[in-house]
Amino acid sequence: MTGTAAPQQVASTSLPLQQQIPANEEPRQENTTVCLPIVYGSIAFPLPKTEEYNTHRWTLYVRGPNNEDLSQVTEKGWGEFEASIRIVWRDPAEKALVFMHMIKLYPPVAENLPGSETGVDDTKSEDKKKKPVVHEFYDEVVFTDPTASFYNQLMSSNVNSENGEVPKVESNEPQVQDTFKPYSDENDFKCLLEAQKFLENELASVKDRILRADCSRTELDAALIEVTAKAKALSAPPPAAASPAPAKRKKPSGGGGSKKSKTSK
Repeated sequence: MTGTAAPQQVASTSLPLQQQIPANEEPRQENTTVCLPIVYGSIAFPLPKTEEYNTHRWTLYVRGPNNEDLSQVTEKGWGEFEASIRIVWRDPAEKALVFMHMIKLYPPVAENLPGSETGVDDTKSEDKKKKPVVHEFYDEVVFTDPTASFYNQLMSSNVNSENGEVPKVESNEPQVQDTFKPYSDENDFKCLLEAQKFLENELASVKDRILRADCSRTELDAALIEVTAKAKALSAPPPAAASPAPAKRKKPSGGGGSKKSKTSK
């Protein structure tokens, strides 16, 4: 990989380019940051069952977002593993970039796919087995204060002077080239809109489920109160019968006049 993917300059100075200077002594572009976008990944194709020891043919690659450059390795195998990718830059003063990438041979279990009514992957298993498995990432390599010559290579060495465009580099394998999708701000914006629409639909669906759950809970609470009241009424003891009040005793009435006490005169 040689830095050909339309790098973006964050800040620059006007230091002139100097030739024939050793790399360790070449002046650097101070206060300069260049972002180089790259795409790295793998694509795996299932092999026919006639293959005895291999199940897939896979290609590991590093490319420009819009096919400005390409480095690839194609092999056959039967298992997934982590591959080490090492990018050596043209400028010996820049350290090589080393990172890992998992080579995927089988499609992941999809959940909550946008556009799926059931929220799961509706693709038939037979169709999934025939499709290639693409596992790639977009990233940006940041160069801080690059040397003058490397800065010049990053910014202009791979641009066609006739039309101002970067020449395209295609894979010698048509199946692999067909899977390379271009990266642009417009495509990213469309993806963001689709993701936003998907999230809005998911939020609306969750809110609807919450409202229905609240209604069901209200109905259940009312039914529970009614059942509890009936249960209390059935379990309560019957009221005891009231005992008759005791009869009042009547005072005996006298038959004659009252006796008068005699007094002595």
